[in-house]
Formats: sequence, C-alpha cells, structure tokens
Amino acid sequence: MNAYLRTEELSKRFGATVALERFSIAIERGEILALLGPSGSGKTTTLRLLAGFETPDAGRIWLDGEDITGLPPARRRSGMVFQHYALFPHLDVGENVAFGLGGSGKEEGGSMAQRVRGALELVQLAGFERRKVQELSGGQQQRVALARALAPEPRVLLLDEPLSNLDPALRERTRRELRHVIKRVGITSVLVTHEQEEAFDLGDRVAVLRDGRLEQLGTADELYERPRTLFVATFVGRANVLRGGIARALGGKPGDVVVVRPERLRFAAQGLAGVVRERRYTGAAAFYSVEAHGDGAAAPVAQSTLRIEVQASPDAAAIGDTVHLQASGVLAFPDDRGTPAA
Repeated sequence: MNAYLRTEELSKRFGATVALERFSIAIERGEILALLGPSGSGKTTTLRLLAGFETPDAGRIWLDGEDITGLPPARRRSGMVFQHYALFPHLDVGENVAFGLGGSGKEEGGSMAQRVRGALELVQLAGFERRKVQELSGGQQQRVALARALAPEPRVLLLDEPLSNLDPALRERTRRELRHVIKRVGITSVLVTHEQEEAFDLGDRVAVLRDGRLEQLGTADELYERPRTLFVATFVGRANVLRGGIARALGGKPGDVVVVRPERLRFAAQGLAGVVRERRYTGAAAFYSVEAHGDGAAAPVAQSTLRIEVQASPDAAAIGDTVHLQASGVLAFPDDRGTPAA
C-alpha cells in the first residue's frame, strides 16, 4: 500500500515497560485515524513518536514517501493540538496563532497577519485576533489551538485528546465542527482518545490498542459488528460476556465465550429464564438488568446466576417480572482465561 503516512514495526520501551510493540499501520492522504484504547495502551506514545518527541527503539516512520524516523519535530512539519491546548494567557488570539508561525504577528508585507486571519477563518473565528484567551469559551479555545496548528500548513495534524476538557454537551457539537474543519482542509490527521463515541464520530477508521499492540483496525461498523478479539468486542460498545451453560442457552457452542450486545437480546415466550432486577429508562428505550438462572433454557446452565443487560422498549417489562431471553446474534471467541468454558 502506497500510504501517505505509515509506520513499520514501530516499538518503544520505557525501562522494562513495553509502551509500543511492532506497530504497523498505513494512513491515506486526507484520512482521519483515531487511536482508541484504555490508559497505558500506547496511544499517546504512538502520537509522540509520530511527532518526533520520542525516538523509537525499532521500526520506521514514513510521511509522503520520506523516512522521517530520525528527523527532529521542527523538520517533520506536523501540527499538534495538545490536550490542554497550551495557549499563552498573556497573548491575544492572533498572537497565539502567530506563535505557531514562529512570529509575533508582524511580518514584512503583512503576510503573517494574513496567514493568522486565514487560519482563524478556517475555524470560524474570523475577527477574533485581538480577543483575550481568557474571554473565550472552552470550545473557542480549542479552535484557537487548532488554528495555531494549521497556520504553518503542516503535512499531518496530530491531536492528543483535544476535546477532553469540554463538558459533554459542548463536546458533541465541537466534534462535528472539528471533523468539518479537518475535512475541509483535507489534512491527514491522527487523533488520540479513550472515548469510543469520539473515535467513532471523528475517525474514518479506528485503531484499537491494548498493552502497546494493535488489536484491530477498521471502521466503526467493522469494530462493532465484526470484532476480531474478545477485548475489542468488550471494549467497543456495550456487551454481555457469557460462558458455560448460559452462553450455550443463547446460541453459543461448548468451549466458547459468547458476547451478546444488549440490543441483540429480546424478551420472548421461551428461552433463557431470568428475573428483571433493575430498569434504567433512557427515553426511546430502557436497559433492563436480568438475573438469569437457566430455568427453561435449552441446555443445562453451569453458571448459577448472571446479570445480563437487555435493551428493549420502556414498557417491555417491570422490576420483578420473570422473563425469557432470546438472542438474534452472538459473537463467539475462544476462552482467553486458558481453561475450557464449563
């Protein structure tokens, strides 16, 4: 694959800790890749290696056909948006953006001012040049940081959890604005996040990392509907993890670990029996916590009881009801505990 940005067998250790191991990925020009995973999975290490802030122990990084593995950050022409924005409170908006251009807003012929103005127009902050940073909302500050990163016309944009400082209501709107700007500019981008919804909204593809290794790379649909590992199946989306007889009662085979999404379960006249213990109303639907005990199951149930989450209509059941469950689709994996499922 003749990708615009790619890594080959990239590895990094910090003492005895493996931060990244043999990480290989290819990103097309103009693509947004989201790096998703729990804390310590290697996301930020990957971003810092791409930026040149860390040096890999092994492997190579290629950008637009150039081996940039040994280049310092300044020569890579990468734009960086940090988690806390790193804006200077003693500088106004225009001066903060000009800092990304290596100046103070003054340049012969006014080209610096023009580039600052153009960068702010990209993020819909035209006319904000003389505003104080402290006068801006969190979303506006995030856009100033983005304008500063885009002003030097970088070859790639790197974003380290850029929306984590925003409240939930603002975060959703800002995600849409951020993706719109990146796509309008057409810049290849790599985003670090631990939020699944953020990765799905922003990324054209998502790379799921675990313990420094790439678990799976794909679109949001592929990761949710066709996860390759038990970790991906449980990390991406809500999931019931079932073993033994309860798993077999819902369509699993002996020895399998079965993952069933809450929306793939339904209340039926027969099937795996249980009692509704909790109900959480969410508007158009409700989540029910069902304590399954196996009465009426198609096979003996080895696990005595298990709480199973079911998504159904708000009036489908009430707390204390005896119900029966059937699954319309299950995901099966080998048991990662190293012992056969009962």
